[in-house]
Amino acid sequence: PIDQYALNDRATKYALLFIALTFATVFAFEAVSRRRVHPVQYGFVGLGLSIFFLLLLSLGEFLGFGVAYLSAASACTLLLTLYSYWVLGGAGRAFTFGVLIAALYGAMYAILNMEQAALLIGSVLLFAVLAAVMLAGRRIDWHEISSPKPVPPVDPETLARMGAV
Repeated sequence: PIDQYALNDRATKYALLFIALTFATVFAFEAVSRRRVHPVQYGFVGLGLSIFFLLLLSLGEFLGFGVAYLSAASACTLLLTLYSYWVLGGAGRAFTFGVLIAALYGAMYAILNMEQAALLIGSVLLFAVLAAVMLAGRRIDWHEISSPKPVPPVDPETLARMGAV
């Protein structure tokens, strides 16, 4: 069996990938829902994810790795799900986002506890995620999403009423 510090070390090695997958999920919701997510909001999501690893380490010293992982993952999943309610605009999107985050935490826990097949399982899961994103985004017009929207002209009467002229 691997001790809790080795498991924490392995979890930290997956941190960048874990955060990137979560940002990709937020971006996918942003593209599909046409709601704009500000870079500061991405930053808050990233901080929420980063704190998971700090909670995991600190709680693990008192509770053991399994309970610490469950506690930290549950707290961060709840935080990100609640935050996504406002950022992504609605309970349905927030619920879906929360389920995806919980699944991501579950997959990472499973990978961390596999010694021999961790790289293989992780690689296959990444391939599956990439394939799913590529298939889900195949009909999205990326040029339309990334291009600035034209601002309609304001007539002189409206400007005069606003005191701008």
